[in-house]
Formats: sequence, C-alpha cells, structure tokens
Amino acid sequence: MVIKSHQYKEQPRKVVIFSGGKPVGNQRGAIVISLSIIFLLLTTFVTLYSTKAILLEQKIVNNQTRSALAFEAAEFGLSTAVQYISDGIDRDDDTNIDPIFAPAAAVAPAVLGVGTTNTSLVGTVVGKQQSVTVTITDITTAPDTFFAFRIVSQGFSDDSSATRTITQVIRVVDALPNVPDNPLTARGTVDIAGSATVINPEGTSSIWSGGDVELGANNSVSTEVADPSDANYPLCMDTPMKCNTVSTSNKVTVGLDIIEHDSNLANLTAEKMFENFFGMTPAAYKASTVTMDLAGGSDFGAAHLATNEVIWYDGDADINGGTVGCTVAVTGGNICDVANEDPSIVIIDGNADMKGGPHFYGIVFVMGNVTLSGNSTVHGAMIVAGESNTTGSLNIWYNSRLLSNTRDNGGFSAASGAWKDF
Repeated sequence: MVIKSHQYKEQPRKVVIFSGGKPVGNQRGAIVISLSIIFLLLTTFVTLYSTKAILLEQKIVNNQTRSALAFEAAEFGLSTAVQYISDGIDRDDDTNIDPIFAPAAAVAPAVLGVGTTNTSLVGTVVGKQQSVTVTITDITTAPDTFFAFRIVSQGFSDDSSATRTITQVIRVVDALPNVPDNPLTARGTVDIAGSATVINPEGTSSIWSGGDVELGANNSVSTEVADPSDANYPLCMDTPMKCNTVSTSNKVTVGLDIIEHDSNLANLTAEKMFENFFGMTPAAYKASTVTMDLAGGSDFGAAHLATNEVIWYDGDADINGGTVGCTVAVTGGNICDVANEDPSIVIIDGNADMKGGPHFYGIVFVMGNVTLSGNSTVHGAMIVAGESNTTGSLNIWYNSRLLSNTRDNGGFSAASGAWKDF
C-alpha cells in the first residue's frame, strides 16, 4: 500500500477590520454620501445667497432708476416754475400766485396765458409718465424788498413708488443798484438849443455834467427844484411829485442846481459810468439782467408799450415816438396815470436820436451821444455817457418812485444757499 503524502496549502485569509462594530468598507460609503450631502447643501446655500444678492441688486437698481425719474420730474417742475415766475407770476392780476402748468389761451391784449394747475405729468410714453406737484410761496418780507419766492417741487416716479423734493428760493436781480439823484446826468456837455424843462421836486439839483451846460436863448428853458416855501418842505421831498417847485435856472441865470465841469464825472469812461449806476460791466449786465434785447438796426418801435422791462438796444438807435413804461400810449402833453405805470429801463449801446415825441417812464441810459429834435419826455431820469444836444423840446421829471420800481425789472436768480433736494 502506497501512502500519498499531502502537502498542506495555507489558504489566504480574508481580514475584516471592524470599527465601532461595523466593517470599515461600509463606513467609506457612508462618508461619500455624507460629503455629497454637505456639498449639495453648500451648493444650495450658495445658490440661494447668489439669488438673494441678485434680487437685492436688482431692487437697488430699480430704486435708483425710480429715484432718478422722480428727481427728473422735480427738476422739470422747478425749471417750469422759474420760467413762469420770470414771465409774470400774477398774469390775471387777482393778487394771487398763478398755477404754473397748462396755461389757458391768452386773452388779448395779454401775451401769455394763465396757468390752470400746479400738477403735471412728465414724459411722453402714456402709462409710464412721471408726475410733479409744485408749490410757490411769496416770501417777500417788506414792500421795499425785492420779490422773492420759495419753490417746492415734488416729483414722483412713473409708478409713484419713489419721490424726490427740490426746494429753491429765487430773488429778483437788482436792475438799478444805484438810483440817480437828479433828472439829467451827462458825462460830456449839455447843449440846449431848443426848449427844455428839467424838474426835480425831490431835491436841489437838476443837471449834473462833466462838461459845460449851455441853456441857450429860448425863453422856455428852465430848471426847477423843490420849493423851500412849500408848507410841507422838506418832508414833501420824501414823496415823489408832492413838493411844489421853483425855477432856479434859465437862459439868463445858471443856478446852484446845475453842477457842471465835474472832473470826477468827466474822467469816467462810458463803461465805468454805466457800472457806477448798474453795478456791473455792460457785458455782464446784458448777459444777466436784460429782458428785451433789440438788435442793432431793428425798429425801436418794438419797445412801444414795453412795461417792467430792461431793454437793451445794440447800436445807434433812431427813436421816433412811442411809449415805454406805461401800459397805454401817451401822446403830447398827456401823462400816464399812476395805475398804468410799469416803468422800464432803456439802455442804448450807442448814440440815440430822439424825435416824434417819445415818452419814457423809468430810466434812459445812452452809452454814446443823444440828440433830441422832437418833443421828448422822460419821467424818472436820463443818463448820457456822451454829450446831450437838444434842438427840439425836452421835458424831464425826476421821479424816485418810478426809478425804484425799475429795480424789480431784472431777471430772477437763485438765492445763495437756498437750494436743497431733500
């Protein structure tokens, strides 16, 4: 019997490692699942946060857009109010501030219509228009203070969810800071070859000249000042046209009311003389204060019946009749009724030739020479930066009320520090 020997072959062992009572392989699967869940949660959180940030940014952009639309509407209301006030704040003369939007058609002789509402839509796309409401308050503090208004313009976005408010105070620019004290002022000579009456019922001077004053030989030449024998003298000089007057100079006698050969006046340039009365250079004044600009060579008749204006004529002017500073035409020896007085400032940037009987209420300033061959009448004052030559008839009545009233004729300007947008 053959006995086979068997070799023992050791079988490989399967080693299973346990941790916490569970196989490690199973735990690896759990870790993968856990990490996946954590990753998904993080992704979800990031997505939610990003979405929230995008929505917030979109909301901010929308709010900024609506705020800009509201501000745009408020600015529109402010600019409309300033323009309306500049053209006339009480066009129907009912002593109340007019609404400024949607003016009704003007009724002759008025040029501009009266506003009907203080609320207006802004924009052209129907259904997506902004709106604005404007409130105007008169803050003029005293009768002798220049007109001042507070404008509050509240603008709304197209959906009315955003609003912006702009507040601005505007005041009249003083059109005549230095009111003259006598009826006729001339830097050069004053030569009266015709007839003339120069009357100052509010003072003791009539003609102020940097050169010679020649009253001529006409029996009608006379200057007059307030009469000291008036029962109300000198208090009557504080009120225009209240004092009786007395003749002080004529063709024979030159009285103390005439100041001639004043070197301080004669040594001024025309521009400097202008600046002394109007407070700024001619160029600056024209740019900031003039309300009626007439081109050189045009018909000065365009200024006929101009009221409450600052009129600038560029170049030599040929003035043939007309009325300036009164709401009705004045002819001959007639006088504008006080109720119709709306004095104007007339500036001729050149020489002036007056004929045909013009009537001025306010102040006339001529940068060059003036020749008067007709029957010219001025109620207020006349200033000539050159020479004055009269061959016709000249009548000047000094009137401080008319001169003071011209100071309100300038355009409106924003008051310093009075603008706010909150």
